[in-house]
Amino acid sequence: MNEPALPSIETVYKVNEVGWQQLQGSSTMLPSAALSLLVLINGKLSLEQISHHLKSLPEAKLAKLALFLEQKGYIQAIKVGEPAKAAAYDVLDFFSGRSTSSNAGGDQDSARRLQEEAQEFTALLKSQGYAVRIARQVGEAAKPASGGAYSVLVVEDTPTLLTVVCKFLEMEGFVPRRASSREEIVAELRKSPCPDLILLDVGLPDISGFDILQRVRGHPALKHIPIVMVTGKATREDVMRALAAGANGYITKPFEFESLMTAIKAVLGLELPPKPA
Repeated sequence: MNEPALPSIETVYKVNEVGWQQLQGSSTMLPSAALSLLVLINGKLSLEQISHHLKSLPEAKLAKLALFLEQKGYIQAIKVGEPAKAAAYDVLDFFSGRSTSSNAGGDQDSARRLQEEAQEFTALLKSQGYAVRIARQVGEAAKPASGGAYSVLVVEDTPTLLTVVCKFLEMEGFVPRRASSREEIVAELRKSPCPDLILLDVGLPDISGFDILQRVRGHPALKHIPIVMVTGKATREDVMRALAAGANGYITKPFEFESLMTAIKAVLGLELPPKPA
């Protein structure tokens, strides 16, 4: 039997629904190289353009990986002149279908910056246990939505850890809100006012934290909420997925509460984190 022909290096691919499920899931069986390629496919870059960001992979190997992902149904070649279809993130319907879709795509420069930022984040996670995007400078922090203390929605399915984190937040002057399942997350996000920050565990029992992150970022009423991911995994691929979807920070378990508070305050613009040694 003849083997299928490899795609042209000029082929442009878009990610299908099954592929987005791989990107959003808390775990994947895809090889590291295949996952790296899947992260960079955005309906705009050709395989040749992507190869500039995956310099360790020869073009022939890249074409084989693209064929593998296509055969798995994760990606689909875009015909010349066909516009890239926005990814459909309908896993979690927050408000009766009013949520909007968002795509983590971008041009070559944004893809390169994403990889560089993921490398930097991964290094910081290994050395200090947390990494944050400084969205605001100190003194530019948004006012608490309630007009009082800042509220933090803690999404965590381990009861003891959830209780301890909430108690610690109370001691630091924050108002903790709790959720440990999809249903509880939806209920909290429907309450007014919205939380000022979400501390989001990746490994939930009934839905992935990546799904929640993507849905929040795609919803017009929620997309502004800072989100810090909390997970036991610190691989470069997972960090890339979180950053591409709009995470503001990343913390690895087990964590020190001092590191947790540093990350929260930095993301809110209350305090700059110390420079790594």
